[in-house]
Amino acid sequence: MFRRRLSLLRSAPLMLLALAALARHDAARAAGSLLLLDDPPEAATWQGGLSVRGWPSAPGSARQREALLPALSYESPDGLFAATDTGLGWNLAPALLGHDSAKAWQLGARLWPQSGRSRRESPPGVDRLGSRLITQLFANAQPVPELLLQSGLSWGSGRHHNGNQLELGATSGIPVGADLIGISLAATYADAAHLRGSFGIGPRESQASGLPVFRPHAGWQDWSVAVSAEHKFSADWTVNGQWLHAHLVDEAAASPLAHSHDQPSFLISVWHRF
Repeated sequence: MFRRRLSLLRSAPLMLLALAALARHDAARAAGSLLLLDDPPEAATWQGGLSVRGWPSAPGSARQREALLPALSYESPDGLFAATDTGLGWNLAPALLGHDSAKAWQLGARLWPQSGRSRRESPPGVDRLGSRLITQLFANAQPVPELLLQSGLSWGSGRHHNGNQLELGATSGIPVGADLIGISLAATYADAAHLRGSFGIGPRESQASGLPVFRPHAGWQDWSVAVSAEHKFSADWTVNGQWLHAHLVDEAAASPLAHSHDQPSFLISVWHRF
């Protein structure tokens, strides 16, 4: 899943009232996929380190997976980025708008893998949901220093790689000394192909598993709240992390495959800049 950067909100005070007004549009998928990126660097930068991650073992699962994984990141002045937690992408704002405007806008595209439901996590008779490579168009805007508005339109999800999702969110921050605690609220709207791939049960699966047929229509999938933070120990050493709590709603929550409506995830990474 994705490293959440806070530098765009470096001078942000509390904006919790504004975020509360946006709460009904809250969060994305259980892993969250709205981007928080750094300003484009003046020179190409490489970072490496380790990440501890936890995420739901399948959409709607009550169990979690945890893993200790290597972390790698590359960022270029023209907006190209490649990282273990944000995927491969290009922030086109520096090229299209200039570097000054790129501090208030982020727009571009990226690719990143999305996990599914393994055979062990699938009830007997229900098809597994394989991993998929997701494409996303993203656009973020910072209308005032205290607020970052985020959006992402993704496709390639669903069992047959034909699902689409629209994610909307907002982030502000709470200063804590020299650091900042980021608060994000977001929501995901998904089409029928995505929801049926993640939460649906077809007639053949119903007959084999004994579960009722469930064919969800397009609608809101979940909302979430996330807390992000970053601390620099020195010019070369940084630790950052995010805790995200997503809550399934509407037809996703009504699925026989949704054993838990609450879908928490976390990520803690230690980075060294080369």
